[in-house]
Amino acid sequence: MIKRRISPLKLTSVLFVLLAGVATILGSGGGSVNIPPFWNWGGVVVEDFDGDGRTDVAVAAAFVDSPPPHQGYVRIYRQNANGAYDAPVSYPIGPDPWGMSAGDIDGDGWMDLIAATPATVPPQVGVINDSGEISILRQNGANAGTFLSAQRLSTGGAANDAAIGQLSDDTLADVAVADGVAINGRALLLRQDPGSAGSFLAPLSLLVGAGHGSDDLAIGDVDGDGRDDIVLAAYDLVAVFYQNASGGFDSLQTLMAGKHVSGVALADLDGDTRTDIAVANAGNAPDGGLGDATVTILLQLTPGDFTASNIAVADGARRVAIADLNDDTVLDLAVVSIVFQSQLPSRVSVLLQSATTPGQFAVSGVYEGPFSGSFIAAGDINNDMLNDIVVNDGPVVLFQRANAKGTFEPAQSLP
Repeated sequence: MIKRRISPLKLTSVLFVLLAGVATILGSGGGSVNIPPFWNWGGVVVEDFDGDGRTDVAVAAAFVDSPPPHQGYVRIYRQNANGAYDAPVSYPIGPDPWGMSAGDIDGDGWMDLIAATPATVPPQVGVINDSGEISILRQNGANAGTFLSAQRLSTGGAANDAAIGQLSDDTLADVAVADGVAINGRALLLRQDPGSAGSFLAPLSLLVGAGHGSDDLAIGDVDGDGRDDIVLAAYDLVAVFYQNASGGFDSLQTLMAGKHVSGVALADLDGDTRTDIAVANAGNAPDGGLGDATVTILLQLTPGDFTASNIAVADGARRVAIADLNDDTVLDLAVVSIVFQSQLPSRVSVLLQSATTPGQFAVSGVYEGPFSGSFIAAGDINNDMLNDIVVNDGPVVLFQRANAKGTFEPAQSLP
């Protein structure tokens, strides 16, 4: 039997219906009760967008004030010279955005943003919703740190996440999309039209197989041949599509990770010049249970050959961020976990890498996150030369303690 994940849009719909039900009960004495509008938070990106040397933050969000679909935005928080963050500037994008990432889509040297919308129409019982789309926000070259109006592109499927990379044999950046529809079992590739830069060709499918709906993806040169590859979190496995010399993609390679593969990230974790893969596995949480949440570390030994280790983390691991989190010059991991059914806040697990044994990680602390945290990023938020942890809901920051490196303060709102 193929299990279907709850889509981000359906989760928002359920939350709105639950709140409406509570409001009805509270108002049953004859008075009316209004549900206050709220933000439903998606992906978070930490980046110096305006080139001033200070870290900025971008968060995808939907403003929920009625049943879906809900107007989507990317909210940009720019850090000012005083080390505080200006009030966010909101840029309209497609409805109910979920995953988001940064990349240079137009080759002008500035980071652009791409946000994924799983569904543009409300879910219907018994109907596969193939109405996903992406929104591309290009930076305004005449005013660094600001963005032009969104370019919205239909993808089909359920666009849970998207990323930018060079995925053909030309010099233009392209887009890969994680399709969350289980029966589709694919990534979607939108190549930029070489005859019309800025426009995109119809989506192509990179097939994993029915039952392998995907939550997340990453783009990078995995096998060291100088070409971008696609790595997909595909339900119960990690799917790798290697780009070949002709700009196409070789046959699928699959890697085993943990239970309910939910998030992937790429980096040379152990310093051997080969790209490795970090995987967040949600465990039993998507099925309503607890336990078996892990992070899988896939260290690459030779091109395409990986060795795996698994480390238990807080229930419901969703996304993983890679950064030096204790100022020892080696990369560490931070994982955000949430069990949607539990009514408990999210958790952030910090896994520090051994300074003497490359590739060996251990959980050094688990911190309470915001109530609905499901995306995570890392960067120096307060200009103290130490990387902090940012979680999407709010957004909030866990500041690294300068007097106890590798440990973090309780989550607080972005200053």
